[in-house]
Amino acid sequence: MTLSRKIFSLLIILFSILLATGCVSSEHIPSGSGGIINVSPSSALPMTIDPSITTRPSVQCSGKSNGSFSSGAGEPFILISPVSHNYIGENITFDGTTNLPRGETIQLQIYSGEFIPCPKSSAGCEGQVRTCCGGFGDTVPVIEGPCGISSWSWDVNTSQHGFQADHEYILSASGRDGLVLNGSVFIVNGLPQPNLTLNLPENDPNSNALLLSGQVNTGNGPDERLLLTVSSDSGKVVSSTIPVAHDGNGYSWNFTLKKPEILPYNFYTVNITSKNNPQIGITRTFLYNNEPLYYPYNPYSP
Repeated sequence: MTLSRKIFSLLIILFSILLATGCVSSEHIPSGSGGIINVSPSSALPMTIDPSITTRPSVQCSGKSNGSFSSGAGEPFILISPVSHNYIGENITFDGTTNLPRGETIQLQIYSGEFIPCPKSSAGCEGQVRTCCGGFGDTVPVIEGPCGISSWSWDVNTSQHGFQADHEYILSASGRDGLVLNGSVFIVNGLPQPNLTLNLPENDPNSNALLLSGQVNTGNGPDERLLLTVSSDSGKVVSSTIPVAHDGNGYSWNFTLKKPEILPYNFYTVNITSKNNPQIGITRTFLYNNEPLYYPYNPYSP
């Protein structure tokens, strides 16, 4: 193949990619199913999606939408982005994309995912997401998002509206008086912010060690580093800086302590603090058999 033919082929490929992402200038691009996407003559201007388009955009430029909702040919749609891990007390930003035109509104509602027989009275339930209450909602406008695709967002404070720890909730998003509808299920975990937890230590007889662990919710995410100190009544002290890891329940930490490093002892004290926020920390003292000095045991920091 000659050099000119290679260059021509490369240009065709690049042009096809740009058409697929919706970021090239063209007056009218067929949607492939009879609909028309109207694109601004300048690539610097946003792309406008006609709500009567018969197919959904194949690319969500935000990269977050899960694409789980199928609106059907010729129908408008609302997509909900996957909800990230959150704790009680944090703000959750719900968002997504839609082919509803900018300026229309989307009605959003959160209510409990637990369905049980409820009393007829709903006193004290206004604006609450507790079980047997009507939920909490708001109306948000459709705005311009990445690459000109219409989007929406909604901020909710989980320290309000009766959110409960480790409870399942349903988010519904609707438009055009309920003709366009989508939903998503999410959970708000129970570890309050800011907080560190220290689980009861576990024995590892195979390596003669203590296994220390807990959860982290300091607001620093994966950048958090923890300062761990273990001291015993024998006068021995072990110190270490440990990272946090993301798991299915948020961020956690763990550390393996070799018993000979603090032996002999009748009791030992574990102290762990946030390196970024030293005021966030927890200290607990245990007997040689890992039982706490006082009952019941509280794994949460003050």
